[in-house]
Amino acid sequence: MTQSGTEGVSALEFREAMSRWASGVAVVSVRDADGVAATTVSSFSSLSLTPPLIVLALQQSSRTLKRVEAARRFSVSVLSTTQRDVSIRCAKGEAEGLVFDEESFVQDSLVGLACALLDVHRYGDHLLLVGRVERIQRGVDGEPLLYWNRAYRALTAHPEPGPAPK
Repeated sequence: MTQSGTEGVSALEFREAMSRWASGVAVVSVRDADGVAATTVSSFSSLSLTPPLIVLALQQSSRTLKRVEAARRFSVSVLSTTQRDVSIRCAKGEAEGLVFDEESFVQDSLVGLACALLDVHRYGDHLLLVGRVERIQRGVDGEPLLYWNRAYRALTAHPEPGPAPK
């Protein structure tokens, strides 16, 4: 079934169009009295350098969202190409058995950001979360896990241009 927006763009058309946007893959997580809750996101970005702010989007129905709102804090772990399975498991809500540290960073991620939740705004079927980065944990060296055209991808270097023709 295709849903139409007010401008005549269907949800299916919009989803197809957005599949053409490549993005990095990260895990948003929180540790609370019930353990660790985590979900995979590709809608994540820096928002401000001063103060250091990030923004990310979570579905309204996300179990992780409810726990982040209650804790008023969360962590973001940027995944490497070796962590495809972590991304898939967290996307399914299966964080059990994965290794998270005390601040709920995914073990062996490229970088981790510990954040205080500053604000939440509802837009459509998602909520935008604004977080203030309170601590950065440098992770392993490696290549980022990417998502494009409904599949995981790896980064490849663009070839250097050759000499200009004469």
